[in-house]
Amino acid sequence: MNESFEKYKKSGHILAKTLEYAKSLVKPGIKLLDIAEKTEDYIRGQSAVPAFPVNISINEIAAHYSPRIEDDGIIPEASIVKIDAGVSVDGYLTDAARTLVFDEKWLPMKNLARKALNSALNAVQVNESVFRIGEIVQKTIEEEGFKPIVNLSGHSLAHYSLHDGISIPNYSVSKEARDSTHVFQIGKAYAIEPFVTSGIGRVVDTDQETIFRHYKKIDASSLSNQFREIYRFIDDNFNRLPFSWRWVYNAGYSKEKVHKVRNFLLKRNIVHGYPVLIEATDAPVTQEEETVYIGEDKIHILTKNK
Repeated sequence: MNESFEKYKKSGHILAKTLEYAKSLVKPGIKLLDIAEKTEDYIRGQSAVPAFPVNISINEIAAHYSPRIEDDGIIPEASIVKIDAGVSVDGYLTDAARTLVFDEKWLPMKNLARKALNSALNAVQVNESVFRIGEIVQKTIEEEGFKPIVNLSGHSLAHYSLHDGISIPNYSVSKEARDSTHVFQIGKAYAIEPFVTSGIGRVVDTDQETIFRHYKKIDASSLSNQFREIYRFIDDNFNRLPFSWRWVYNAGYSKEKVHKVRNFLLKRNIVHGYPVLIEATDAPVTQEEETVYIGEDKIHILTKNK
């Protein structure tokens, strides 16, 4: 196998272990901040770095919630909790998610997300259309009376690129709307992630942003002293992957200074924020996700527990 596959393999192995570790932390009453920071530190302790801030999405929240600096949120009783994490090994990225439930009434939704994912994974093969995955996910979920979330999708991955241009839908796409070039290609990695809901099957933006990305590179010398040092830190450490302002704060900068720089960089579109996404009718959501690598003679599920 080539060097890139070996790094993908290492990344996936670390992520599978990380998610097992994260699951051991998640219990009602535990602070979200503690779960996220311990999980991210676990990744760093494995000679890797987080590919993005750990997402802890509760109940109707589907994606993009990661604890803020001094976040006081906790895991609620009787809740659904989605842990979505990523690992980077020298820019080779894997992405996976697990759902935990703290009330038995959510078990059908949790199990259905895994069933839909497993059915989709079984259909992955070289040169198969990614749109076949959408058909399978939708059929599997709707047969049991639930809905897939149609405006969230899986995605191709590439070196230092979490969403590399190909989306893998969670619903059936008409043959007329399909792009014939969107097939699973040898030597490429893909994240497949069904979302299950009892709602209408769409997410909407909120006005909260907890995950950010360095969007526009600038000359740091053009900034005043109070902004320059933090901008350079972001540029040096997070210039290609999403980050959390917690990571800047944890590097030793004051909360006041971090907030000031955050507002400045966002206002000038130098940094871009991702809104927290919730199901449009506030209905509960479950999610399962794995990253696969397309080998010449085998499909490798990189992030699955051995």
